Amino acid sequence: MRKLLSLSLLVMTLSCIRMDQEPVPDVPVEYPDWYTITSPIDKPIQSVWGDWDKTLIISTMYELFRTTDQGKTWQKVHQQSTGMFGVIALRDTLFTMNGLRNMQKPNGNQYSDLVNPDHYSVDDGITWLRYAKRNAVFDSLHTLSPKIRFMVNPVTSTDSTTYTINRVFLDGPTATTGLFETPGVVTSDGRRIDLPQLHQLSSLYLDSKQRLYIAGSDAVCGRGFDFAFCNFKGGRGVVYISKRPLP
Repeated sequence: MRKLLSLSLLVMTLSCIRMDQEPVPDVPVEYPDWYTITSPIDKPIQSVWGDWDKTLIISTMYELFRTTDQGKTWQKVHQQSTGMFGVIALRDTLFTMNGLRNMQKPNGNQYSDLVNPDHYSVDDGITWLRYAKRNAVFDSLHTLSPKIRFMVNPVTSTDSTTYTINRVFLDGPTATTGLFETPGVVTSDGRRIDLPQLHQLSSLYLDSKQRLYIAGSDAVCGRGFDFAFCNFKGGRGVVYISKRPLP
């Protein structure tokens, strides 16, 4: 009887330990219209850059991770105390951008673009060096009119379709301020494209094949005081990648 009681207590203890630990990451989920990748650490994904078929780089704000096998394995390639809101490419050089400029239009819609180059890489994101403001290509952008903006919301495809993170305000369809959810994106021709799960979305990206990438947090469960991430305490990020250019 004593042995049986001891065994029962051991099983209960091990069960409690498993419940307190972070879930073991699963293979990224694939949906009919979307591939996904998951952050290698328990933090939301701020931005993504690259190509699903080649190299992808994600920012979890203070760290950059790189994958060449569609998110199966990751290499941390850079870390800094200043936030990295995104990565951009100019010719053969990548730049981290430590500023995000948010502007609001009269209709309440917001747009966001990246500013302030911080570090650069000339080997496809493997190594990074401090940017000393001496890149002729980047510096020449300041003389252009209109100035080039590195947009992360909305983004515009080569056929002039614009994709914007959909902000659904909880106070009703006419609200333009207050709490909101981000179920997916809306397009310039009036379509609404919802993701399979609800996430806190942070940025958008289009690759050279015009596939749409949507970066954000873990899936969200509950609202208001009942808010929580569904799977991970810190909101382990997800990126959705459209399997083909969205119409």
